[in-house]
Amino acid sequence: MTGEVYVVASSGLNMRELPDATAEILVVLPKGQFVTRLDARTWGANWFRVQAELHMMTFQGYVSGSYISPFNPAPAPKPSLAVTQANIIALAKNPKSDFLPGLVTGFNRELPAYQINTSLRVSHFMAQCAHECDNFRTMEEYASGAAYEGRAALGNTQPGDGVRYKGRGVIQLTGRANYRSYGAALGLDLENNPQLAAVPENAVKVACEYWKKNSLNALADADNIEAITRRINGGLNGLADRQLKLRIAKSIWGGAPGV
Repeated sequence: MTGEVYVVASSGLNMRELPDATAEILVVLPKGQFVTRLDARTWGANWFRVQAELHMMTFQGYVSGSYISPFNPAPAPKPSLAVTQANIIALAKNPKSDFLPGLVTGFNRELPAYQINTSLRVSHFMAQCAHECDNFRTMEEYASGAAYEGRAALGNTQPGDGVRYKGRGVIQLTGRANYRSYGAALGLDLENNPQLAAVPENAVKVACEYWKKNSLNALADADNIEAITRRINGGLNGLADRQLKLRIAKSIWGGAPGV
């Protein structure tokens, strides 16, 4: 069996017992029926020996090659949008090596679950993450968090909340209220254990949940880096670096070349 697949191009194609127009008809194949070529030989006047699955039965016989066409399916999607340690290093140049195993595990488990599953979506997501956590060199913001003290909008209503609930993660989670709500969504007690947000695998979960809550897949589909940046940052801080990282990400995972 060669395994080459053809499709019947005309209505009512006769499959015959022998490669001859006068041979017994085994079955009449409808237009659009798939047949598989059984050998590489061309029999007689352009007859092919084929197999067809029809009416829950398997038929083997001969059809005229003039009435079938090679089946050319659409190109298969990229077989894998997996994230590897090498990918992260290529994107971020100098990530903290201790973070890499957890990040790889987290990305490969969570991205498909959150429908971050196309070249553009993965490229935009990874570019933003790389920028937000300083090229995967930190899972915790460098500032002390004291500036967030007493910020009711963040839910920081108790003494010490600013430092306790400073930014942590890949796309940094900030404020008691956010630690509480994201923890509830993910089944993690982040409010009572805020350091859990800095564990790489958890950090990826939080980032994916943030991405979903802010409908960022739709903006990635539109290749709109400025809108994504505004949703994450509140402005366009670091846009040039985000654009650079997006270009690198697209060279790794694919996507339209424009930024």
